[in-house]
Amino acid sequence: MAGNISAESMFLRLADALTRSGYSDFFNTLVLELGKILDVEYVLIADTVENPMTARTLALMSHGELLNNISYNLKGSPCETVPERESCAYEGGVAELFPDDHLLVELNVQSYIGMPLLTSDGRKLGILSAMSTQAVHFDELAREVLRIAAAQVGSELERSSQQEQIKALTYRDSLTGLTNRRGLHELLLDHHPETIFLADVRRFKAINDVYDSGVGDEVLRAVADRLRQYVSAETIVARVSSDEFAILPAAADLASQVTAGLSFIEQAEAYGREIALWFEAPILVDNNEFHIDFTIGCASQPAAMSEHDKTLTGAEILRRASVAVADAKARQQDFAFFNTSMMSAMEYRQLLFERFRKALREEQFELYYQPVFALDERKVVGAEALCRWYDDEFGWISPLDFIAIAETRGLMQSLGDWVLKEACRQLVAWNTAGHPLPGRLAVNISNKQLESNDVVERFQAITANVAKENLLLELTETAMMRAPELNSKRIRQLHDVGFHWAIDDFGTGYSSLSYLSQLKASVLKIDRSFVSKIGNNPQDESIIQAIIAMAKALQINLIAEGIETDAQLEYLTKHGCNDGQGYLLGRPVPASEFAQLWLT
Repeated sequence: MAGNISAESMFLRLADALTRSGYSDFFNTLVLELGKILDVEYVLIADTVENPMTARTLALMSHGELLNNISYNLKGSPCETVPERESCAYEGGVAELFPDDHLLVELNVQSYIGMPLLTSDGRKLGILSAMSTQAVHFDELAREVLRIAAAQVGSELERSSQQEQIKALTYRDSLTGLTNRRGLHELLLDHHPETIFLADVRRFKAINDVYDSGVGDEVLRAVADRLRQYVSAETIVARVSSDEFAILPAAADLASQVTAGLSFIEQAEAYGREIALWFEAPILVDNNEFHIDFTIGCASQPAAMSEHDKTLTGAEILRRASVAVADAKARQQDFAFFNTSMMSAMEYRQLLFERFRKALREEQFELYYQPVFALDERKVVGAEALCRWYDDEFGWISPLDFIAIAETRGLMQSLGDWVLKEACRQLVAWNTAGHPLPGRLAVNISNKQLESNDVVERFQAITANVAKENLLLELTETAMMRAPELNSKRIRQLHDVGFHWAIDDFGTGYSSLSYLSQLKASVLKIDRSFVSKIGNNPQDESIIQAIIAMAKALQINLIAEGIETDAQLEYLTKHGCNDGQGYLLGRPVPASEFAQLWLT
């Protein structure tokens, strides 16, 4: 079979298709290539996890073209006969053998071969099938091609499933099944709501005090169910603390409260009263009636924005709703709509500083790790440690905000040293677990850390348990040029005792070639602002090409930051950029998730 294609050509073409594993177009690329390799008209990849008797295609090819995905019943189809571990082939008369499969009969399919898609422990996830309108002899070579392809697809499906499970555990409240606080903050990174309501269950502590915590848990589950019952599918509901729920109403839900002559605040208050009405009927748990009422806070984008106002992020609106709840409680009212008198910007910064100082003292920060890849091989060759702060009251705090606090309040050295110490501890932990990080772990350094006279001794003490070869210290080009003479002196001193350096965000500052040669940097990182404009701005592409040429002349390695599209990846690889990082390749994740995804 497969026409005149040699065995070598078949496997080379298959290998090319398999290199797309991990990309969004992997399944589509594979079914198209298998159609050519096997010389068949139809190829499909289908998922059967939700229902073993229903296949949901993930990629579907017909006569060299991709079709929209479909779901179909396996009862009476040749796919039903695919065994748990081996291939199943029919080399002729398929339409006659399976008359109940109307699609195959309509297409006049005569030959069929299917391979199960399995996890590493042998659990069936789906089917990879190839079909032809001609009688085809599927020889051992064809079966081996399908076996290899099916193994890779099964591995990809298993990896995706593990990522979804990790995400569900991280972002889903185990008690109610709602999105949890962390999940809500993650969602707000991409979702920009107009309005957020926070509903705090009154006197919930009394329920736990009078009854046991099991009853309290059942009450919370019932509250969550009641909220789901009354909101539309487009409205987001989350449990953000033990007895507090966030509601992000869809536009249609909120519009139902619009009444002629009412201000937006009055409309929001009407929606808040509607929430209270949902709980007029008591909740029943173990023959006990619980009458639930709430203190509700609401915040939204400013109704009339001047040219000086900025659009609020979802996290900022959520924080304002939290302030409104606190204000309503203080005034013993059912509802409050946020206004700036509740918390001035100065009060907020002071409160955030106090929270930051407490977090630093109690080491409440966490490092996330973003993989760095060799672009031509898609192989992990290092990582970057990124500091993250999740505050119980304010949620995720932007690094731009807390780093600004650290720098202006004289705490940058303490924060920076903690980050370096934690990064070293994690390297040791990965090594001890038998999953060492390939390449170097990059750690961002502030010029504030370099100002102290004891920086060399301090860094040597912090990194005593790891080989300096495994670390890459990063300083942004802009930070370096704030005090170029002092910073270059400190960097040379640290280089002389074995530390390796990277110049971060390269291209945005004003460093000269003379400074680069003095610094003896091992790595230049091309700033994401240039990478993001690949394909749109020839001037920025020229800058990238110039940086690549300069790095090669100085024998400095390059890492491109912020790679988010296949076009950017292809351009950088084509023009000789060695390594890169970005959301297309791998997002920053906690250490345990990083190890599972990239080190095992």
